[in-house]
Amino acid sequence: MGQARQVRRELLMGLGVWTAPMLVLLAVFRENHLAAILGALLGTAAAAVLIFHMYRHLDIALDMDAKHAQSHIQIASFQRVFIMGAVLVISFMLPIYFDPVGVVLGMFGVKISALMYPVLHAQYEKRRKRKI
Repeated sequence: MGQARQVRRELLMGLGVWTAPMLVLLAVFRENHLAAILGALLGTAAAAVLIFHMYRHLDIALDMDAKHAQSHIQIASFQRVFIMGAVLVISFMLPIYFDPVGVVLGMFGVKISALMYPVLHAQYEKRRKRKI
């Protein structure tokens, strides 16, 4: 499971790369700066939880037979959708503290980090080969 650990690490790095400029842009362009930043941080924290959740449940499913693994993955996927929905509901109930736009952009970091993964992985491999 070492390769999966490496993928998780690179996805979290991609999430960090996405979060930094997003925080700056939200702080500049949104009216309520603090709520925008807190919303983005909440969304990013939710995205990190989702990445860890995917990693953990993939590890569990790989030790199961095919039938049970499929149902386990489906349940885990529903749990992630529920987590995203709960975070969005929190942001819509407390928009003074958590800007919903920031929350959505923060959670969108899961997708952005998956898109950035090939680039980050190539950079990681270049660095690893230089050390050898």
